[in-house]
Amino acid sequence: MSSGNESLRQKILIVDDTPANIEILYSILKGAYDVLFAKNGGDAIRIVQQQLPDLILLDIMMPGMDGYQVCRVLKADPLTAKIPIIFVTAMSKEEDEAMGLQSGAIDYLTKPISPPIVLARVRNHLQLKRNSDLLEQLTAQLEEKNRALEVLARVDGLTGVANRRHFDETLRLEVQRAMRNGRYLSLILCDIDFFKNYNDHYGHVAGDKCLQSFGELLQGSFKRAGEVPARYGGEEFAVVLPDSRPEIAEGLGERLRRMLQEKALPHEASELGVVTVSVGVSGGLVARGQDAEWFIKEADRALYLAKSGGRNRVALSSQCAPESGDSHEGYGDPCEPEHDLVKLTGYGA
Repeated sequence: MSSGNESLRQKILIVDDTPANIEILYSILKGAYDVLFAKNGGDAIRIVQQQLPDLILLDIMMPGMDGYQVCRVLKADPLTAKIPIIFVTAMSKEEDEAMGLQSGAIDYLTKPISPPIVLARVRNHLQLKRNSDLLEQLTAQLEEKNRALEVLARVDGLTGVANRRHFDETLRLEVQRAMRNGRYLSLILCDIDFFKNYNDHYGHVAGDKCLQSFGELLQGSFKRAGEVPARYGGEEFAVVLPDSRPEIAEGLGERLRRMLQEKALPHEASELGVVTVSVGVSGGLVARGQDAEWFIKEADRALYLAKSGGRNRVALSSQCAPESGDSHEGYGDPCEPEHDLVKLTGYGA
C-alpha cells in the first residue's frame, strides 16, 4: 500500500491484527502518506527495522506480542527509538492510556476513531518529528563546523603547522606541566636563511611555496605525542618538545637542518645556493622563575648565534647545556645565568 513520490512522502506503519481497522486507517492516510502495514508485533518490528517509517500507528490488543511490548522493544533499540508511536486502540481506561504513554508512545487514540482527529494528530506529530530531525541535523552540522573552526583557530593557514596563538598557549601549558612534574622541556626556534632575498629573487608566490615545503618537513619530522611544530612568524618556525633533553632537541634540530639542505631547494640569492635553516635550541629541567618567555629568549639567543656564525647551523643555549661529570644523565642546573651561549653544529662548524 504505497504510492509514488516516495522520496518526498513520509512513511507511516499501521500495526493491527484486524484487516478492517487497517483499511479504515489506510483510507484516511493514503492521500498524503506512504502507508505500510503489519498484522502482528513480530512483523511490525521487522518492518520498522527495515523501512524505518516516520510514524507508527499501533494497536494494543494483538495475539502473541501486544502493542505495549512492541513499543518497548522499539524504544529500546537506538535505531528505532526516535520513531514516534501513537496507540490506536479500543482500550479506553485511564490506566491503559497511562501504560501506553509510559511505554514510550507519544499519543493515544481510542476507537472508534474520528478521521479528522487521526489526520490532525498524525500531521502534528510528523511535523514535530521533522522539526526534531532537522534540529538534530543542524546541530550535528554546527558541531562539525565548530570543530573545523577550532582546528582553523590553531593552524597556520599557509603552512598547516600550528599558528602563533596555539604555540604560545602550548608552550605556556607545557612549562607549567614540566615544572609541576619535574620534567624536561625543550624548544627549537628556526629561521629560513636569506628568506627576504628568496622572496625578492623568486617572488612571493614562490616564497609561500617555500614556507609550505618547510612546514611539511616540520610536520613529517615531529610526530611524537605532544610535539608541536608551529609557525612563529614570517619565515620563523618553532617546535615545542615536551619531555626532551636539550641535547636531544639539538640533535633533532640538526636532523631538520640536514634534511632541508638535502632537499636542495634552489636559492640563487643565498651563498649556499640552496634553501637552508638556522636553528636555536633551549631547554632543560624547568626551574622556578622560568616561564615561556625564558625558553623563547634563550632559543632566540641561540638562533642569533647560529645566524651570526654563518647560518645553516644549530646552536644550543649553554644555560641548558649538559655539564661534564654530571651524574643526572648529563645535566647540571638548567639555568646558570653566568653561562654563555656555546656549541655550534652544522655547515662549516
